[in-house]
Amino acid sequence: MNLKKRAELAVKDIAKIVGGELSADQHEALDKVVGDLMADALRACASSTTEAAMACCPEDRDMAHKIAQEVKLAQVALVANLNSLR
Repeated sequence: MNLKKRAELAVKDIAKIVGGELSADQHEALDKVVGDLMADALRACASSTTEAAMACCPEDRDMAHKIAQEVKLAQVALVANLNSLR
């Protein structure tokens, strides 16, 4: 399931919780909040993964750096995907 679909489902769940239909402005605001939360979680996860790569490969800093770079590239792609939600 792509990120846009996940965000839409999250907004629908929120609408159910608050017990009503959301206006277009409310829906847009919640889409932004959900997207921002996903981006923040992604950044935290990528940071942890990068730190783990550096910690697990101290004897091979080049490999650790390559892993960290791959994580960053994946993060850039996901952030671009999240930005397309807006």
